[in-house]
Amino acid sequence: MIRKTLIALAIATAFTAPAQAQFGKLKDLAGGGNTASSSSANVPDEAAQEALVRRFVSSQSHSLQAQTSFAKAFGLAEQVQLLEAERLALSSGSVNVDQMKKSVSVSENAQAAIDERVAAKPELSAESKQHYAEGLVSLVASAAEGQKLSGESSNFANGMKNLGATQLATVGRKLASGAWVAKESPGYLKGLYSSSKAALTFAKASKIKVPGNAESMLDSL
Repeated sequence: MIRKTLIALAIATAFTAPAQAQFGKLKDLAGGGNTASSSSANVPDEAAQEALVRRFVSSQSHSLQAQTSFAKAFGLAEQVQLLEAERLALSSGSVNVDQMKKSVSVSENAQAAIDERVAAKPELSAESKQHYAEGLVSLVASAAEGQKLSGESSNFANGMKNLGATQLATVGRKLASGAWVAKESPGYLKGLYSSSKAALTFAKASKIKVPGNAESMLDSL
C-alpha cells in the first residue's frame, strides 16, 4: 500500500512541476512575473538607439528629398540648395542631436515656403508637374519609414521610463540621441501627415499623378 502511494506521488509531481513552470511563464508574459527582470529587458541600449536614429534619418531624408522636388516644382531655388545640403549632411555617417535639430528646422522653413506657393494655386508646367510627382514618391517613402518610426520611438520612450536614477546618470546620457528622437517623433509624424495630405490635395487638383498607395500609407501614420 505504501509503495503504491509513493508511486502515485511521484507521478503527480512529474506532471505538476512542468505545469507550474508553464504557469510561471504565463505570469511573466502577462506582466505578473518578476518585475525587475521584465523591466530590465525593456531598457533600451545603444544598439536600440542606433536603430531608432537610423529610422528617423531615413524618414527625414526621404522627406527632405520630397521637399526638394516640390521646391523645384515651384521655382524655390534657395530652398532647393538648403534642403539638398541638409540631406547630404544627414547621409554623411554619424548623426548627432544638433544635426537632426537643424534638419528639422530647415525642413520646417522650406515647408512654410512650399505651403505659401500651394496656397496660391499656381499653374504648373509639364516639367514642374514631373518634379512634383517625384516628390510624392519620396513622400510616400518617408511615410513608410515614419510608420515604423512611430512604434519604435514609442517602445524606446517606454523603455527609458524603466531606467532608475543611477542608470539615468550613466546609461541615460549615452542615449541622448534616441531620447530626442523618441520625444520629437509624435510632432514630427503629425507634421509629416499634415504636409503630405496637403501635397496630395494639391496634386489631385492639379491633375498630377498620385502614387496608388499614398492614401493608405498616410492613414497608417
